[in-house]
Amino acid sequence: MNEQEIEQARLRVWREKATFALEKTDRLVRRDWGMFASTRQRWLAEGWNGDMALFQLDPSPYYPVSLVDLVGIDAPISPPFDAKILWEDEHFVYEQTTAGAIEKFPRGMKRHDEVMPQYWRNPVTCRSDWEHGIKPRLDPDTPERWTHGHLADDAARAVLTGVRLYEASAIGAYMYLRALLGPEEVLYAFYDAPDLIHDMMRTWLHLLKTCLLRVQAKVPFFKLLFGEDIAYKNGLLISPAMIDTFLTPYYLDLIEALRRGQADPIHFEIDSDGNMNEFLPIYMKMGFDVFRPFEIAANNDLIAIANRYPDIVMCGGIDKRILGDSPEAIEAYLGAIMPVMTKRGGFIPTCDHSIPSSVPFANYLYYRNRMVAMDGGC
Repeated sequence: MNEQEIEQARLRVWREKATFALEKTDRLVRRDWGMFASTRQRWLAEGWNGDMALFQLDPSPYYPVSLVDLVGIDAPISPPFDAKILWEDEHFVYEQTTAGAIEKFPRGMKRHDEVMPQYWRNPVTCRSDWEHGIKPRLDPDTPERWTHGHLADDAARAVLTGVRLYEASAIGAYMYLRALLGPEEVLYAFYDAPDLIHDMMRTWLHLLKTCLLRVQAKVPFFKLLFGEDIAYKNGLLISPAMIDTFLTPYYLDLIEALRRGQADPIHFEIDSDGNMNEFLPIYMKMGFDVFRPFEIAANNDLIAIANRYPDIVMCGGIDKRILGDSPEAIEAYLGAIMPVMTKRGGFIPTCDHSIPSSVPFANYLYYRNRMVAMDGGC
């Protein structure tokens, strides 16, 4: 980096730190969640030249490489199973995932392309699957998990010189269980096989705790991000009592260990689609202080939540449906939320999910230009 690039990088790091500390900044962080492949195809057809700079988003302040692989909507299996198409029929394609699940998709669609897969077979259908097929692949010492571990010294230098922050991402506890057992089967397992659930959670804790403490010994974390997806539009997918029994003890153990592991402040961020009203106080008690994405279609009232919980950092909150509507609708929505949220601080506005193909390029460009005009002086 030249001197000007170093100065800009340090400014981005300062802005991120101040935002997460709920302090006043020169302007909001300019970030978005990303888009589906079908959205990109639409925008290119509508005249976009593919240049992301047009949207005036900030370069990431985070070190660009994860030192250990713990993330995904699948369990972090290592070594992974081969991702491959197993067979096809008239209507569906059947694909094995890296976590050993078999999913089916409508022909012509791809995983993550605005379509939810249907689970044809889950990785864990019985205790034998768990003991012999999956549990051995959740070993923290598997070499494939540490492909970028040799970059730890470089990451530490970037953090020490103030040009980068270090973030680790990991699969959340509920998402991990659901990915292995299946979205319906996991609900039965809480009742029918609690011992199996606790064994799976002890394995999750051992994997994450061992790996993250090992990284932390070389590079201090700024934040840890967990993907959870434990809610739908009307509330939680499981009861608070189930969370307290099967998830909370393991999260508390992990968060306490990581807080003890460094002198610098560390933030814990969690991502969950769905309605967050019941979810927020439960996860705040575990130690989470950063939340996303506040999906508006799931009956999340952004301003009411901001007023009710002034001490959390909020990321998201831009209604993807509004972005697909009209410039006038976008203007009205931003006019209603942005003055309040910029004054509050601790807010990083992004689309409340990946940008869908229902959003025209012209609308998104209008939205980004208006955001830049409105995000100063928070």
